[in-house]
Amino acid sequence: MDDKQIRKKKKKKNHIPFRLNILFLLIFFAFSVLIMRLGYVQIVKGKEYTSDLNSMRKVETTVNSPRGLILDSEGKVLAGNKSSYAVVFTRKPNQDNTKLIDLAEKLSQYIDVSTKKDVENGIITTQDVTERDMKDYYITKHQETIYKDKLTKKEIEKADNADKAAKDKGKTANTAYDMVLDRITDKDLSTINEKEMKVIAIWRELVQAKNLTPTIIASHLSDKELARLGENLSKFNGMIDTSIASTRDYPEGHYFFLGNVKTIPAHQEDNYSAIGYNLNDLVGTSNLEEEYESVLRGIPTTYKFTKNSKGQVVGNPTEKEGQRGNDIELTVNGDLEKKAGDIIEKSIRFAKKPSFGNKELTSAYAVVMNPNTGAVLAMVGRTLDPNTGKFTDTSSATILNGFEIGSAAKPATLLTGYRNNAVPSSFVDKPITYKAGPPFKSYERLGTMTPETALQKSSNVYMAHVAGLIAGVHYQDLGSSYLATGSVGPRFVNAFKIMRDGYAICGLGVHTGIDLPFESTGYQGKIPTDFGIIHQFAIGQYDQYTPLQMAQYVSTIANGGYRIAPHLLDSVHAPGKDPTQLGPTVKTYKPKILNTIPNTKSQLDVVHKGMEMVTHTGGTASFLGSTNSGYVGPYPNVNYNKYKIAGKTGTAQIDQNDLQLYNETFIGYAPYDNPQIAVSVVVPKMRKSSINSTIAGDIIKYYFDHVVKETPK
Repeated sequence: MDDKQIRKKKKKKNHIPFRLNILFLLIFFAFSVLIMRLGYVQIVKGKEYTSDLNSMRKVETTVNSPRGLILDSEGKVLAGNKSSYAVVFTRKPNQDNTKLIDLAEKLSQYIDVSTKKDVENGIITTQDVTERDMKDYYITKHQETIYKDKLTKKEIEKADNADKAAKDKGKTANTAYDMVLDRITDKDLSTINEKEMKVIAIWRELVQAKNLTPTIIASHLSDKELARLGENLSKFNGMIDTSIASTRDYPEGHYFFLGNVKTIPAHQEDNYSAIGYNLNDLVGTSNLEEEYESVLRGIPTTYKFTKNSKGQVVGNPTEKEGQRGNDIELTVNGDLEKKAGDIIEKSIRFAKKPSFGNKELTSAYAVVMNPNTGAVLAMVGRTLDPNTGKFTDTSSATILNGFEIGSAAKPATLLTGYRNNAVPSSFVDKPITYKAGPPFKSYERLGTMTPETALQKSSNVYMAHVAGLIAGVHYQDLGSSYLATGSVGPRFVNAFKIMRDGYAICGLGVHTGIDLPFESTGYQGKIPTDFGIIHQFAIGQYDQYTPLQMAQYVSTIANGGYRIAPHLLDSVHAPGKDPTQLGPTVKTYKPKILNTIPNTKSQLDVVHKGMEMVTHTGGTASFLGSTNSGYVGPYPNVNYNKYKIAGKTGTAQIDQNDLQLYNETFIGYAPYDNPQIAVSVVVPKMRKSSINSTIAGDIIKYYFDHVVKETPK
């Protein structure tokens, strides 16, 4: 190796240590900076970062899942869900009214706002805007000047002091705002134009949304609305999005007992908020939708957000998917419900023929039950508009409206009389007279009556005698009539209570216990000052009862004395994998016996026999036991006999100035030797015809021919 090569090799070796030294120096500086930064983080900023970490908190919000289905007894969907395009709003923290109004103004450029009153749930309409909404909007739009315009300096100072005092007590107040609200005039509100009304309608939906909660503020968007909004979503900074919403659908018609699904009523907001609902959530607000809200609602989808000390969202939310609500199957038979409505409509048209003179007649009602279980099979009402000739569904009157039911109350009178040793084995039917006033009598002199024939022939005098004996009324036989004497003393008052209590344990004048959030108990008159009024009470011409109460009452008689709560729910089912089939059964309704009537079997058998005799030869509805009914109703020449109907007719005079105007009623069950169906019917404002009985007969006929498809043996 020559000298040149040796020098070159040495030079190369000298460069390696130098480079290593540079590398070590850089590593030293890097570690020094890192150590200094760690020291700064731990020593200088440690407390601040620890505080920030501790202030991180989880925020949880929910979004409702689709509601469960409501099906009839045959599995037909009565209340389902349908999909529509929707607007979804996610409210950011610290969005005040001003910002939300700005958002509503922007949103109003892309979605439509209705001006109609009756719209589907989810459609925004100006008809929902309240005066308070308008005042809040007006104040917000004029907030820079409104307080000076409406309040004096002293009033503002006084309001500030009131707010501070409230704060010291741990309360919140906005006294000045409340004062301004009271001073907004109609003239002020008249400056709000139609365009602004649409903005207010949107804004009132936005303000109800909770922070960070995806909230549907409008649904049923048209394709054009969806396109307009979709093209401009970027203008809303992530606060507005589109989605698919599930809304209620009633494919068989909106039966009243199903109820409604709407936004949470104002008076219930606190209750629902306390159990995790959002104020914009749709909830059941009446009847079955309300009664079984917890069942139908299902499990909401849950979103969890992380927020820092400044209230800012950190990262993306975690999602826990919810589940559709449980389905409920009802006792109601949809086909029977519809057919009963058709029967009522045809019966009213039949009775409106000029030959009957029923010009005041416009409506009729019927309730159908299983007397052994309380299962409600149908609740139907129809009202005819004389001007248009069209019918409207007024089925809610079956649980809300009370009627004097006339002689349909007589079985209850007889049962009450038995319990008070006031039922004679026989009694001659002839007019009862008083020292003053008109006589009390049956529609004709009926001769000697037994308890059974008193029901069969509908003897007013016999039933009046029963009630009178309880009340201490004395009857002097004058030969052609009785002279009744009595007084309104303690015994009379107690007798009136005994009669009412006797009716109540059968189901009249009390809550039936039906699984709905509200029902009427009818109407109770005052304790009368005339002792003769107890005679009117005994024949159903004093207090008023609902058709549902009548159905429970006749069911109590039919089943041997058990007052069973009517019910619409049959069973609850978890969502099934096959949308056409019910899922696994979660719960099955068990009949509830509310009380039993303390009558003996032999006493009940007398009533059963009397009601059977009503529908046979000599009875007030004898055609219901005939093989050929003739032309008493809209369906001529019907063989009702094979259905073995027992019943009781009723005719209650309802106008003291027109004694030929009646409520015609009927209670009945079939077959009389093994009751499977019970029916009550009310036909108000009748003069002539027997459609009260034929409506019941035709409903019973349809039930056996088309529902159970078996004729009683």
